[in-house]
Amino acid sequence: MSAVSHARLKDIAKKAKVSVATASLALSGKGRISEEVRSKVRDTADLLGYRARRRTRLGEVASNGLGILHAEDRQYEWHFIRPTILELERSMRQRGHVPVLIAASTRADPEKVVRHVVESGVRAVFTLQMSDGAVFAELRARGIQVVVINNSGFQARFNSVCVDDFQGAYEGTLSLLSLGHRSLAFVEYARPESPNVVADRFIGFRKALEEHRVSFSPERRITVPFMDAKKLEKKLAALFTRSEKPTAIFAHDDYLGLFVIDALGRLGLSVPRDVSLVAPGDVLDYNLPLMPQITTMRIDTALLGKIAANLMFDRMRNTDSDVHVLKVKEQLVRRASCRQV
Repeated sequence: MSAVSHARLKDIAKKAKVSVATASLALSGKGRISEEVRSKVRDTADLLGYRARRRTRLGEVASNGLGILHAEDRQYEWHFIRPTILELERSMRQRGHVPVLIAASTRADPEKVVRHVVESGVRAVFTLQMSDGAVFAELRARGIQVVVINNSGFQARFNSVCVDDFQGAYEGTLSLLSLGHRSLAFVEYARPESPNVVADRFIGFRKALEEHRVSFSPERRITVPFMDAKKLEKKLAALFTRSEKPTAIFAHDDYLGLFVIDALGRLGLSVPRDVSLVAPGDVLDYNLPLMPQITTMRIDTALLGKIAANLMFDRMRNTDSDVHVLKVKEQLVRRASCRQV
């Protein structure tokens, strides 16, 4: 037998000039590794004949493996998606399937992402944080079942489990109105990869105001680039220099709400003394010390995982062509960011 067929992980690491740990993570799809390094390790594995050997060893995965495709470059959401992943893994193991965590960059070449999933040997895949319809379509074309989690932009084309963003924003705004607020602002960040969630949350916000005959002028809608704290502060400063200042803010999510609290603080304003704040999500970990306690429309991410798993198992048993979409309702969690006016 040739030396190539006996290639080991340390041989790949040596030739690719990376550590054995990096080579292992690159081939398994785990860890925060650049796409350049990941591709280099995989190409080296192909050259040494390691990939074919790996597939043989993963026979169990090839027949029973289910993948969880998530974005390795959105670590700030880990607390948010972790319950979903844990519930998916629990449901898979309960039914005799092997969970395979597959990490990919949201900026990666779609062909490489597809190759990564195919090489993992899974027969079906759940997608989290990913928003490339071309990847989903190619996987489905290759016979790999796809269930999209928490991205409503694909519900017309792919089996999906989403959050009811319209309902969440609507009820969150109602909670502010019930406290007597009539001067409200809406703060969001641009999300070109997820336009539906941006639109649904604003429409739900406006619907609640219209039903209560509360006026809303366009300048009270603030949109900023993601994590652009300076622009957010500048726009909030302009808003709070007007004669009729907002008494409450609805933020796109509580991660952005954290930036809002910080920006308001630099303007000499505090939450909730001067401004009340509500946001969907529970993206933040409210058990951490010193974490600002924001009233949220909580998204039950564990429930997302449970429903997605049930949907996947149903699709695997009944492979009809109909697209199924299920939505999870958001729940109000009162914390310390709102007050009566």
